[in-house]
Amino acid sequence: KSLWPDVLVSRHSGDKAVVIHRSQKCIYNEWRWFFGWYPDLRAVLARAWKEQESTSMRTVPFVLVEDRQQSQCDFVVVELDGSKHPLPLTTVYQKMQPISASPYTFLQALFGHEYPVGLLEEEKILPLGMDVTAVGICSSRNGVPEIKSCKDLPYFLSEMTKDQMVVELSSRTKVLLWSGIVIGSVSIGILGYAIVRNWTKWKQWREQRRAQQQSHGDDVASSNAESEVPTDEDMGDVPDGQLCVICLMRRRRSAFIPCGHLVCCQRCALSIERDLAPKCPVCRQTVRGSVRIYDS
Repeated sequence: KSLWPDVLVSRHSGDKAVVIHRSQKCIYNEWRWFFGWYPDLRAVLARAWKEQESTSMRTVPFVLVEDRQQSQCDFVVVELDGSKHPLPLTTVYQKMQPISASPYTFLQALFGHEYPVGLLEEEKILPLGMDVTAVGICSSRNGVPEIKSCKDLPYFLSEMTKDQMVVELSSRTKVLLWSGIVIGSVSIGILGYAIVRNWTKWKQWREQRRAQQQSHGDDVASSNAESEVPTDEDMGDVPDGQLCVICLMRRRRSAFIPCGHLVCCQRCALSIERDLAPKCPVCRQTVRGSVRIYDS
């Protein structure tokens, strides 16, 4: 009920109310035709349609009647100042007024630009005698209880009852809970995949390191083999068809296993075998070793 005898009256329906919200919105239609890719026609013609959109809200002080018999006061004053919560308004009037077409509207439709088609008028009210539930911060002013909204609370004035609010909040909590479970499961899966992937990379690195250490241990034996390289493998008169394809200085002496290509000298073949991923320079096949070839 209102604190004042002069309550608000709806202009269209005649209903008494404590809150009246009127709005006018211009409705646009967007239709792409053959010339829809053209630039904005309004920018070309330097003309702009002023959006006929306005809103107004009128309120009067009102109170909520309590149904408790123990209360010293049978009403609670409602404070709407600073409230950001939507009000449980009832639509009592709605009308669409078409906008007459003009040559400019035809050009807008022709070139594929949005154009106004109607003006929507709405009137919403909070009528007297409506059953609403208030949830907020309660205080007392001169012995009269007063309630105002709180931004941390999900409701202020609502058509739902207390039980309906509890059910809705419970459903929201379940949605948040299951969303957290799903997101947590996905996060754990991604973390597990990253751990397995890093573990696999670490094992590969350890195997490569072990193979590198083994090849380094074989360097001592290979140094003896290098010392036994004949003098004709050093710089000298070597035919072009028998030069090493790596250094182009010494004679071809080592054949790779398993491809069998004889294209490198013994020193270059040993350097290729020391690589982490040794490959034949001709066929790019993985090399497992090399064999020295002696002339008969």
